[in-house]
Amino acid sequence: MKYYPFPKNTLTKAVFGIFLFAMLFLARDTLVTSSLLGFNRAQFLMLGLIFLAGLVFLVKNRRSLRAIVLDKRMAVVLVSTVFVLLPMVCKRDWQMMYFSILICLYFAVFLTFFISYRDVAKYYVVILTILGVYSIVAMWILRPLLVDTGILMPPVFRNQVDVTFYNFGLSFVSEWYVKTRNFGIFREPGVYQYFVILALFLNNYTVQWKRQWVLWLVNFALAATMVTTLSTAGVGALAFLALVVFLDKKLYKNKWAWLAIGIIAVILAALVAHIVAEQRSLYWELYTMVLGKFQPGEDSAVERLDAVFSDLDIFLHHPLAGAKLSDVLFSTANNTTSTLILYAGLGILGGTLNVVAWIALVWEKKRNIWVNLALLGILFLSFNTQNLIADVFFWLFPMMALTERGLPVLFSLKKGGKSNGTGTSAESAADTIGDRQRDQAGL
Repeated sequence: MKYYPFPKNTLTKAVFGIFLFAMLFLARDTLVTSSLLGFNRAQFLMLGLIFLAGLVFLVKNRRSLRAIVLDKRMAVVLVSTVFVLLPMVCKRDWQMMYFSILICLYFAVFLTFFISYRDVAKYYVVILTILGVYSIVAMWILRPLLVDTGILMPPVFRNQVDVTFYNFGLSFVSEWYVKTRNFGIFREPGVYQYFVILALFLNNYTVQWKRQWVLWLVNFALAATMVTTLSTAGVGALAFLALVVFLDKKLYKNKWAWLAIGIIAVILAALVAHIVAEQRSLYWELYTMVLGKFQPGEDSAVERLDAVFSDLDIFLHHPLAGAKLSDVLFSTANNTTSTLILYAGLGILGGTLNVVAWIALVWEKKRNIWVNLALLGILFLSFNTQNLIADVFFWLFPMMALTERGLPVLFSLKKGGKSNGTGTSAESAADTIGDRQRDQAGL
């Protein structure tokens, strides 16, 4: 695929980083969107940013408009449109959420015209790391040292369910409700964990750092952020991912890895002992996370199981086009199973498009199959505890990967492409070509 890069300089890198950060800040699942700015205002701002970026791109590449319009990537746009809008038309379910999903898909394909998903992943990981560290500082340093002592009183706002938050600018700290859990900028810790898990996956399996210590410093910062969310699914996914990385990268052969594990284990044991001894609010949050959610009849577990069975039942009754989105979303008290929501609301084609996109992002032929399956399982566990189907960052990396990796493979197979005799598949060749073009692509 051909790239249409912006100039490779510090200014364009900084502008793109700010742009991606603004997209994250205005994403559908942040407190900025749900509470501070309001949904409509935040979404219009996001659409304005996308439109502005598209306009700048087209003006810069005005001499290549015909090539851009006829680019093979437009096939992804066309197929995505059919998969999302055809169910809407068949059901006569005239709801804007179909278009909200399409915007996510279009945005992902648009970025592939001038930047690789691997490069976007590095921006994303850096942004999440900065936000993660700041959210820990806001919660465990700024609040107790400045707010609780009366030295500083940051602005306070209420979310949609009347919970109040201290506004620290790039992080929001709950004033009283589950005040020991890290929300970051997101509407709840259970949503935050998805963004952190995605960043951890990208950091370990997509982003390439020039220095190895940067990889582990980022891992530590993101892991610490994850733990402070006290999300059961998130901490579970973190533990599973840590085990996969430990085995896949053969860290068990590294004495420094064992030393780090020992130090972390001692620190965690000391913290847990201190929390249990004091038995304050954090103790009860940990108790709820570790034991409470696994007790019979616990609301969180029951709601998630209800969501799974409800969405499956809807899909089995409406496998081709799905049921009306409102019927799907309100089929149970708290529908939080993103993958099954897509199958239940868009049918077999729309649901499978998302699954295939995530496979395109994760799967590496040269990697052991158990590692591929484990990584897919970790990510699916993370985003199937929340409804994220219309969030830009739920579709961004999977659809970029599907476009960049899938199209070259598809057209290679169409032309009768085969292995080159050295065990390199069309998929690997596509990645090699993509790496070469990225080096020439600017950002």
